[in-house]
Amino acid sequence: MKKLGLIILLFAMPLIASAQFPSSNRIVTFATILNGDTIPMSYIKEVTIEGFIAPLTAAEQQKYAKLIRNVKKTYPYAKQAGKLLESYNLAMKDMDKKSQKKLMKQAEDEIERRFGTEIKKLSRSQGTVLIRLIDRETGSDSYSLVKELRGSFRAFFYQSIGKLFGYNLRSKYNPQANEEDRIIEKIIYGIETNRI
Repeated sequence: MKKLGLIILLFAMPLIASAQFPSSNRIVTFATILNGDTIPMSYIKEVTIEGFIAPLTAAEQQKYAKLIRNVKKTYPYAKQAGKLLESYNLAMKDMDKKSQKKLMKQAEDEIERRFGTEIKKLSRSQGTVLIRLIDRETGSDSYSLVKELRGSFRAFFYQSIGKLFGYNLRSKYNPQANEEDRIIEKIIYGIETNRI
């Protein structure tokens, strides 16, 4: 009788074990060992969290809509400025000062020919947004770019003329410190993700 019970127990053990650990509940995942513990790891898709926006007043809606229009109008110019600066920096890398100056004059003429009439049609608010977006795309404010590429006198001249019309070429783009730049960053995200 004991033998029969032992035989039944041996045949029943796999059934008991499979009942305790059903295969349908298994999860196979990557793991890492940290301080002797095996910790499961899993890779998930990137998630963007967008904050709650309180209802805007009519004046705030109008201001926000204007800022969206301004960014949509000027962002392509800032992107082009970043690309052009990168290409000119690569071209000037192995040139002497005289050749660099000649190339910069050609670049200025090309930019004037391609974008001059369109940029001259920008409103004052679009111009200030463009100056900050150029800083965002190039990593350097407009005054420093002109000073580096065309010289101190030209930078001072452009800054002086800009001040007469309400522009500051030394404007920096800083979404951490400036509320409007933070909103601009959200608008750019909306443009790049085709939401705006």
